[in-house]
Amino acid sequence: MSKFSYDERSQIKNIIANLSITRLSDYEIIKEIERQTSKTITRKQIYNIRQLIKKDSFEWYQTLQKGKYEYLHEFKERINEIIWLQKKHNEIIKNNQHNPSIQQTSLAELHRLNITLSQYLDILPEIIGNGNSLPKTTEIKEQQEQRPRQEQIILV
Repeated sequence: MSKFSYDERSQIKNIIANLSITRLSDYEIIKEIERQTSKTITRKQIYNIRQLIKKDSFEWYQTLQKGKYEYLHEFKERINEIIWLQKKHNEIIKNNQHNPSIQQTSLAELHRLNITLSQYLDILPEIIGNGNSLPKTTEIKEQQEQRPRQEQIILV
């Protein structure tokens, strides 16, 4: 991918990451990259970029694992993002009183955000109590199943 500028490489990497999540084939990804960037890319280049994405993800995870403050900061940022999105959807609902389809769509998304935020807040005490190591998903699930569900919401 050396024939591409930094911005083009970044855009292609993002396209591959996003489309790989949706389970599109390499052929469909190649066509989408060509459509969005007017550049041609090979299956081998897609493979190499996927490996780079995995390596970057692993390095990011290792950084978070080394210090609880980095992980907590990242976790708090996700919570803040959800709260911001909730405010925006509430504004959309308020500003579209005469358009029920827009309100309904925003209400559905607001519900999803509420569930996600609730899940984050449910596991927050487990994360804070685990010191410098990241909690294992199975440990969190086991602890959640063993304790009664907390009704009180803790704001961060």
